Amino acid sequence: MKSVEREIEDLKRYEEQVLKLEPLPIGEACERPIARSELKLALLYYGDFGVQVLEHLINTYGHCGACGHTCIDYRCKYGKYSFAGNVDFIYEAPRPEDLPAVVDEPLEYLPKELPRVDVVVATGLHSDLYLGLPELLRKSDVKALLVFRDKPGDMPLGVLKQVAEQCRDYGIEFEAPKSSCSLKPRSGVIRRFVEEFRIGRPVLRLSVARRGGSITIRKASLYVSAPCGITWYVVKNLLGYELKCLSVQELRKLYDTISLLHHSYPCTGSMDHDRELGDTVLHYASYIDRESIVVALGLEGELSKIVEERLKPKLS
Repeated sequence: MKSVEREIEDLKRYEEQVLKLEPLPIGEACERPIARSELKLALLYYGDFGVQVLEHLINTYGHCGACGHTCIDYRCKYGKYSFAGNVDFIYEAPRPEDLPAVVDEPLEYLPKELPRVDVVVATGLHSDLYLGLPELLRKSDVKALLVFRDKPGDMPLGVLKQVAEQCRDYGIEFEAPKSSCSLKPRSGVIRRFVEEFRIGRPVLRLSVARRGGSITIRKASLYVSAPCGITWYVVKNLLGYELKCLSVQELRKLYDTISLLHHSYPCTGSMDHDRELGDTVLHYASYIDRESIVVALGLEGELSKIVEERLKPKLS
């Protein structure tokens, strides 16, 4: 199991990169879009999660209805970015259950060719279809493959290793984070993807008011959101939250609030136990949310506790 210390070191290196970006303020409107990219994307997906990632990238007005009548529209995420012009190709794959248990010729169920894009994002496919992607990307001269895995059966480890080997042989960058919001690459095209499209492991900063021992969240700046967009919702709903002190009980209330928001969006991660993570994908992602917020609050002492709990295998 990755040590807590090494995990925190990796996180700090990643945040140093991301915090150089221009922040996206939550709670105030912007006069112009802030986030831009020249990268071109293709999305190959099946299921609701792929749709949610696409809608989050495009950021059309009204697509996020999680806040209902309390929506603050342009003072939240709208108007701050839209990557509709970067998505050059969308392909909805067959439902995995409609395909044979073993697909001998995966290319038969994939697009015949792809446009000259920089990154292919894939999620929710039949496991054997992933095995055809490196060859498809090689023929189309695609630079990087990013697979978002939010269910235990989505690209099992055996398939992941085969795809990683093929991508390495073809010179294609490859990442397959589980959960998708754990993505924090260090270099290359996928690093550009995270920094320019602002999706990956969440990074934010919070401005607080202190009075006595209390801490109240007043303002928030988002640098990177989870790919599904949940980070915007969680942080927006923490504006005005008061930690009356840093007692165990008050911190527990904060963590319970974060967890409730995480479930209310809702997180698209599976609630089935995942042997690779030793937890459900949804719970694992909820820990990542919690970690991003305690870092933003400057509660470094709490970070190691949460990371240790996230990495600890749980019984199914």
